[in-house]
Amino acid sequence: MQSSWTGEDFSLERGPNSPPPLPLASWVSSEAAEKILERAGKSLGELQHAAAQRDFEPVPLGLTASTDLRQTVRRSVSPNVAGLLRGSDPELSKQYVVFTSHYDHLGIDPSIEGDGIYNGAFDNASGCAATLAIAEAFATAKDKPRRSVLFLMVTAEEQGLLGSAYYAQNPLLPLKDTAANVNIDGINIIGPTRDIYVVGHGKSSLDGIIEAAARAQGMTAIPDQHTEQGYFYRSDQFSLAKKGVPAVYLDNGLEVIGKPEGYGKKKFEEYNEKYYHQPSDEIQDDWNWEGALQHTRLLLDIAWRIAQGDAMPEWNEGDEFKAARDASLRSD
Repeated sequence: MQSSWTGEDFSLERGPNSPPPLPLASWVSSEAAEKILERAGKSLGELQHAAAQRDFEPVPLGLTASTDLRQTVRRSVSPNVAGLLRGSDPELSKQYVVFTSHYDHLGIDPSIEGDGIYNGAFDNASGCAATLAIAEAFATAKDKPRRSVLFLMVTAEEQGLLGSAYYAQNPLLPLKDTAANVNIDGINIIGPTRDIYVVGHGKSSLDGIIEAAARAQGMTAIPDQHTEQGYFYRSDQFSLAKKGVPAVYLDNGLEVIGKPEGYGKKKFEEYNEKYYHQPSDEIQDDWNWEGALQHTRLLLDIAWRIAQGDAMPEWNEGDEFKAARDASLRSD
């Protein structure tokens, strides 16, 4: 299976040295935003305060801007890699749990003096390692899961979720028979935690499965505290969710066992500042592999519960992806 980085749904192509896609708000610095708003007679601080209110409405600035962009397009072909473990139940084995983890990063930046390799050790070599460990655990288990499990390493996530989008359009297995997607985009390397963040909490019946698995490990499943960042829509589970497949995506807990209050938050901020999408994302001496083991075991337990359950997971009533699932289940 080949994942082309071109196609009618991917009109914007990005080379391996391109910076990662960013939210629109990240394209303008605070200083630049202040100057722009001053020209319109507005205050950035006042508008930010107003935007935090429920009755806020967009404010027209009456400004226009023009710019010239130059870019070089390089066409590439990169494969998705898949492995299938058949389930043990005569009927449920026709349904699937699909793991996804992206193996790409941003390539090499020749303009950087010295080491310009974007290693992606945390994002997402750690996720790929966890997926492989879980695949081994499933394959060597004495009792095989009732549902089948597809382990899918996808390409070009950093270029706009292209590998997972290709799979969603050209699935190896029918999406209507795909019970759930478990996406791994980074594994806890700061140490065992008492909590785990559920990105996309409240969207599907998977919440109950995640919460039960977390309790079994002495952890508390907490709704994502940074919904404004849109994390659910920025990793590979989004590609399958758009086609109706319920998804699990977990983010690091921050209440680190044996560490002072605020330690987890400090490490989270340090990663975003020093390592996120930088050549410096390499294995660090202070990585705590017990945290990675805890996180991986939790994901294994969640996937096992999905694979063993009688009922297919489903989107909650009113969720934006429910209509796609309903249409998929009605298809032949």
